[in-house]
Amino acid sequence: MKNLIFSILILPILTSCAFSMHQVHVSDFQPYAPIEQGGEVVKAVGEQFVILWFTSETNYVNEAYAQLQQKCIHGDLSSITSQLYTELGFMSWKNKILLQGVCRETKSKSAIVIEQIKNPRI
Repeated sequence: MKNLIFSILILPILTSCAFSMHQVHVSDFQPYAPIEQGGEVVKAVGEQFVILWFTSETNYVNEAYAQLQQKCIHGDLSSITSQLYTELGFMSWKNKILLQGVCRETKSKSAIVIEQIKNPRI
């Protein structure tokens, strides 16, 4: 009976998880302009799964940054913040990064298409 009670009490501890925020970085806010003046907040998330200290996904930060750039191809990306955090589990965890930035459109889509037609990349 004692073993059963002990097992019931210890099992949630062994299988529980935790959340840990490690770092938050903020880039400059140049050019400064309120979001109401045409800016749009864009976000991208990357994650790395680690089990027993082994992983194969080592490029998750670069992939998240590429996602962020793809969401702002017609403008300037500024005011970038990055949040690096970990979700802990039993003998495994997920490293995650959240990138956010303000995208301000600099050219219209039609102007970019015309520019690409006039100057095709080889």
